[in-house]
Amino acid sequence: AVQPPTVREPGGWRLHGEKTSITLGSYASTGIVLARTGEPGARGVSAFYVDLDERYVTRSVFADLGGRAIGRAALHFDGLPVTEDRLIGEQGQGFASVMRGFDYSRAIIGLACLGAAQASLTDTVYWVRQREAFGGPIGRFQGVAFPLAEHATYLRGARHVCYEALWRKDSGLEHGSEAAMAKFWAPKLATEVIHQCLLTFGHLAYSEDSPLGQRLRDVIGLEIGDGTAQVAKLVIARQLLGREFAP
Repeated sequence: AVQPPTVREPGGWRLHGEKTSITLGSYASTGIVLARTGEPGARGVSAFYVDLDERYVTRSVFADLGGRAIGRAALHFDGLPVTEDRLIGEQGQGFASVMRGFDYSRAIIGLACLGAAQASLTDTVYWVRQREAFGGPIGRFQGVAFPLAEHATYLRGARHVCYEALWRKDSGLEHGSEAAMAKFWAPKLATEVIHQCLLTFGHLAYSEDSPLGQRLRDVIGLEIGDGTAQVAKLVIARQLLGREFAP
C-alpha cells in the first residue's frame, strides 16, 4: 500500500516521501526536514531535526553543472522514525518559520553572487591594463572599457539593494520585497558581468584553467536556489500593487 507522507505513531512520527535538490544532501548526517503533520496548506507543515539514518534514507546524487562542492542530492524517506523531541517549534509552524528565513538568505545569496562578479571584474580590469594590441593596452578602446564601467555601476547598485534588505531586517522593518529584489537581480546581474568578463579575456578564459567559467556556472545555479526570479517578482508585485491587484 502507498504510505502517506507522515505517519503518526506513539511518541513521534514516521516520515515517508522524497525531497529533491538538497544542498549538502550527499554528505549531511543530520538535517531539518519539513513534513506534513496536519491539514492541507502551509499551517499543516512541521519542522523536524532528524538523523539521516541510511537504513531509512536513500540518496540520489546529482552531477551538477556548477556549485559542485555543495553535493546536491535527492533524499528518499522510507519510514524514518522521528521522536517528539525532534520537533522544532510548534507543530504546524515549520513552513512559516522557513519562509521568514528566506527574506534573510535571499539577500545573502545576492551578495555571494555579486562577490563572484566583483572578483571577475577585478581580474578583467587587471587584464585589460596588461593586454596590448595595436600599440597599447586594450583598455584604451571604448568597446572594452565602457562595458566594464557599466558593470561596475550596476554591481554597486545591486550591492546596495542587498544591504538595504539586511539593514531593514536588522531594524525590525518589513524587508520581503527588498530581499526579493536582491534575489532576482543580483544573480542575474552577476551572470551577465562574468559572461562579459569571459568575453573580454577571449579564448584564454574559455578553459577550465580560468576561474571565470566556474564562477559563471556557480552563479547560474544561484539564480534557481531559494526561489527563482519569477517567485521574487511575484513577491515584489504583491508588495507594490497589493495582493488584490497582483498575480
